[in-house]
Amino acid sequence: MSYAIMRAEKLKSHQIHFSQNHNERNHKNYSNPDINLEKTKDNYHLIESKNYSRDTEHIIQKNYKGTKNIRKDAVKNIELIFTSDKEFFDKLSPADERNFFEESLKFTQEYFGEKNIFSAVVHKDETTPHMHVNLVPLKEGKLSAKIVIGNRKDLENMQDEFYKKISKTFPELERGKKKEITNALHVDLQEYKKQSIKKMEKDIEVIEKRKEKIDNSI
Repeated sequence: MSYAIMRAEKLKSHQIHFSQNHNERNHKNYSNPDINLEKTKDNYHLIESKNYSRDTEHIIQKNYKGTKNIRKDAVKNIELIFTSDKEFFDKLSPADERNFFEESLKFTQEYFGEKNIFSAVVHKDETTPHMHVNLVPLKEGKLSAKIVIGNRKDLENMQDEFYKKISKTFPELERGKKKEITNALHVDLQEYKKQSIKKMEKDIEVIEKRKEKIDNSI
């Protein structure tokens, strides 16, 4: 039995470029053993962004109608991941597999608004194919992940709506369980968080060295 799985992650400003680095495979090495960089060439975009942070700010500037300044720690991105299990994808032709992700993207556009979505990339270089979709949580001119995503019940309703959409094309799928997610996907979700920590540590080290150099020259 295979499930239609959708997962949502909230990203603040400082996390957005780490999401890009992971989704666009900007690093040469990953701690996730499931990533096979020899197959990265098979990854593809349904919507391509060259700069996640820039596109995020562009969407906000164009569509944000609030009168207050946006807080520095505000959630500016929602990252959705769509997948099923390996057995499901193994039975699909390449065209049908692409159709699964295209239908998932159509659901996202209908549910969140097409103008708020700036990236959709399919990963084929891991054990289980999956798609990352990045969007700005704007609704009626308000930037609010709380309004757009809602509470746990709202998330369950969103999963219901996704299942209604995807099951029309893939009736063999079951609705994803509340906590249904593969180990490979969980590792994938955590990977760019690990990379972000490493990157911040390197940045701090560089800043400290520069500061030490300046202090010694005074």
